[in-house]
Amino acid sequence: NPKIIMGPNYMKLILIKIIIFIFLLLSNAWAKEIFSEYSVSTAGVKIGEFSWKLDLYDGYYKIQINLKSTGLISSFYNFEGEYLSSGILQDRTFKSRNYKQFWETKKKTKIIEIKFTDELINIEQIPKEDEAPRINFSDLSGYNDPLTSFLNVLINSKSVNTIDGRRIYSMKKNSKEDNLNKVSIQIKEYKNIWADHDRNDLKKIEFFVEDDFLPYEIHIHFKKRVFRLERI
Repeated sequence: NPKIIMGPNYMKLILIKIIIFIFLLLSNAWAKEIFSEYSVSTAGVKIGEFSWKLDLYDGYYKIQINLKSTGLISSFYNFEGEYLSSGILQDRTFKSRNYKQFWETKKKTKIIEIKFTDELINIEQIPKEDEAPRINFSDLSGYNDPLTSFLNVLINSKSVNTIDGRRIYSMKKNSKEDNLNKVSIQIKEYKNIWADHDRNDLKKIEFFVEDDFLPYEIHIHFKKRVFRLERI
C-alpha cells in the first residue's frame, strides 16, 4: 500500500475543522461569545472600523456587526452601519430567523428587516420601497441572510442561498483554492429584487483563517475596489 504523506498545511486544515466541529457540538449546551475587531482600508487608506460579535447559546445564535467611518474620510463622507442576525443552530447548520440592517450617511438612513420561517420570508423597509418586487418570496426556500450564509461557508458549506433585502444570490466556495488558509467565495445567480437589472457590484469575498473560528483577514471585491478588513 502506498504511503500517504500529509504535510503541515494539510494537518493544519484538519485541525481547524476538528476545532470548528467541537465548537459547534459544545455550543448546543453552553453559551459562548466570540468577538473580533478589524481595520477597514482600500487602496492603502484606512476608511473605517468593523467589529464582529457572535453569541451561541442553547442551540441559538446571534450575530452583531458594526461598521463606521474613521479618520480623514469622515470629514467628507461619514457612514455608520449595524447588522443584526439571529436564528437557530440545527444539524450543525445556521438557519436565519431574524435579520436587521441599519445604514446611515449624511444624506440618508436606510433600515431593512427580514423575518424568516421555513415557508415564508417577509421584508420591511424604511423608507418603504416604491417598486414592486421582481421575484416571488414564496419561492425562496432555504435562503439565509448574508451574515448567516457567511458562517455556513466558514463551517464548510459549498454553496448557500442568500437574501439581503435588496438582492438574492448564491455564495459559492471555490474548491480549487491552493492556499489552505484562504477561502474564496464567488457571488453567483445574482438577482435584484426591486430593480429591473441584475448588475452585480459584489464580485468576490476572500477570508483567511488560522486557529480561530472567525477569520483574521477579509477581502471584499466590490466594483473595481478591494476592501481589506484586518484584525486589530
